[in-house]
Amino acid sequence: MRQLLKVFRILSIDVVLGALASGGLVVWWLEQPMPLVWWIALPLSVWVIYTADHLMDAYRLKDQAHTDRHLFHHRYFRLLFVAWLIGMSICVFLIPVFLTSQIWLFGMGMGILVIGHLSLVSIVGDRISWFFHKELGVGVIYACGIWGAPALFARVFSTPDLWIPFVQFLILALINLFVFSAYEAKTDELDGHTSFVRAIGVRNTTYLVTSLAMVVLLLGVCLSFQPMEAKRFLVLQMIYLCMLTVLVMIHFFPQWFVGEEKYRAWGDAVFIFPGIVWII
Repeated sequence: MRQLLKVFRILSIDVVLGALASGGLVVWWLEQPMPLVWWIALPLSVWVIYTADHLMDAYRLKDQAHTDRHLFHHRYFRLLFVAWLIGMSICVFLIPVFLTSQIWLFGMGMGILVIGHLSLVSIVGDRISWFFHKELGVGVIYACGIWGAPALFARVFSTPDLWIPFVQFLILALINLFVFSAYEAKTDELDGHTSFVRAIGVRNTTYLVTSLAMVVLLLGVCLSFQPMEAKRFLVLQMIYLCMLTVLVMIHFFPQWFVGEEKYRAWGDAVFIFPGIVWII
């Protein structure tokens, strides 16, 4: 069972489930039902993007990679590449047939953003930069990909009750990525991956994570002044608080989470927490 769960995480299935659960939170918060095709397109596109990144790294590093994830993608490169081609073909050729023009255009924009991000990461290589690093691009793509289409359907673009929860979610995604990079700073250096943590150092990352955590809490306070149902506000903020608490614990208690990549298992699992809105 433990080995199965490990493969489950290596294939980014937990990330896919997190995207679905987070998408459900956005649909619930905006009170905007989404068509069935969106529920298929969202997790599939997330898997395609993450797998593309892993396959690129596996192809470049081959059997010299220092992480189980990249070694697995190298070992099963052909099989995973075929699966990726099928998923990519569905995203590009089949799903658009059933999409509305709004989601189709949004998807095209996200696709361009993803291609630009992957290209930039490839060009930058192992050079250390404060501005060009994987965390910011991945965080923005992940948050926009989940919030964008429901916001378009709901036709809400400038209201604080959209932007404040969105920014909170984006910051949580960035904290997640910074925490991971702090754990993987040495392997990133060995494998030639650029990261913001390598640019500012692990100690400064601690200050950054603390500051971002405070921003999430302050934004929650700001949102409380907006006219809305108290129960919905409390549910959203309690979910965000639980996510934030786990991420902060992962960062500040590495002795609990470093073994068997528990930090990554728990860090990705926090994005499944939003699924609780469909239970309550």
